[in-house]
Amino acid sequence: MQSTLDTSIVGAKRPLESDASNAAPAAKQPKTTKAAARKSAAVGFCSLNKKDFGDTIKECFRLEKYDVQRMTFTVQMDVHFFRNFFVAPGTMIVPPAYDETTPVVVATLGNRAAGETFGVSKIKNGNRMKTVNLSLMTVVFYPPTQQAQVWVSI
Repeated sequence: MQSTLDTSIVGAKRPLESDASNAAPAAKQPKTTKAAARKSAAVGFCSLNKKDFGDTIKECFRLEKYDVQRMTFTVQMDVHFFRNFFVAPGTMIVPPAYDETTPVVVATLGNRAAGETFGVSKIKNGNRMKTVNLSLMTVVFYPPTQQAQVWVSI
């Protein structure tokens, strides 16, 4: 009795060519992903990009002979970069209004503001014996010479 049954009813492995409902599905279109919006380029000039700036801070916390060695470094930047880079909440800038003729501008960042600016992995370092975290960072910027001296403390 099974030999007289139509194989298309029992579950044939191949669809019948005459059956239009078993036609091969149309080729799927590949999904297109929306391109990520590009971040605007940093305004102004700085001798270090954001990653290198953070790496230099982390390098200040490198432990040698169970103690931190260097706590300062120099960066070249202009006023436009300084104004647009140090904008994290909690950053205190003195004087509040400054330009290229201002002799000295000081930016003070606490742990949280530095973490928001550079990333939390850049403001701590250590080994299995000791861990150090940035507690205060001071950037002394000299606009006429476009030099900045960065001081970090643990």
